[in-house]
Amino acid sequence: MTVSVDVGDIVVAGSGLRWCVLAFVGNPSGGQDAKLIRKNGDGSYSGFQKDAEMLIAVETPVFQPGEQVTIDGFKGTFLSREAESDVARIMLAPRQRQLSSGGFVQIEAGVARASYALFVVQNRKL
Repeated sequence: MTVSVDVGDIVVAGSGLRWCVLAFVGNPSGGQDAKLIRKNGDGSYSGFQKDAEMLIAVETPVFQPGEQVTIDGFKGTFLSREAESDVARIMLAPRQRQLSSGGFVQIEAGVARASYALFVVQNRKL
């Protein structure tokens, strides 16, 4: 059995809603189910499992090094997708964080690692 989608791909399943493939797990019939995720209008996430063979691929998102992105609300620059991995590497922009005392602390730029599927959900329109 060949699965025609990969982690991070945008797919439709049944209802016509667009979802992102988060991961794959075995199912009782010996095939593979895809764990799907999408962001709701209120910022929360929804997910469910569907037989991977039943999914229709819509898009395989491609990000270019240097592309401006966000992750968990922080601005940054896409660096790469780790080889043989479902992890995105993002250079987060320097930022300030307010302290409870009222002052600020400066946070320098740094590399963050994030789930590639969650990265796609936050940077592509589903």
